[in-house]
Amino acid sequence: MVEALIPKETGVGFRMAKEEPPSTSKDLQELQKKLSLLIESIQNNSKVVAFMKSPMGQYLDRHPFMALTVLVFVVMSAIPVGFFLLVVVLTSLAAFVGVILLEDL
Repeated sequence: MVEALIPKETGVGFRMAKEEPPSTSKDLQELQKKLSLLIESIQNNSKVVAFMKSPMGQYLDRHPFMALTVLVFVVMSAIPVGFFLLVVVLTSLAAFVGVILLEDL
């Protein structure tokens, strides 16, 4: 009875991750090289170097979780702040146009 539940070998094998085609390995190496060049160019940027030498940069370098928290906070708060500033500009523009139109009459 238990033997009926166990699948029999069908002759179809599964490809292991080590049996990747050579082109995939070359693509991954090329991607790794491009990524390392990108990281190196960011680390060598003069503004990044200046920030990392500042007290805030040194603190965030010693506290990576805090750096991630600050990054997420800044990214998540950028959208509402952007919408707020857009509403402020549009309201000011509408008020300015309204004053011009009312003063002309």
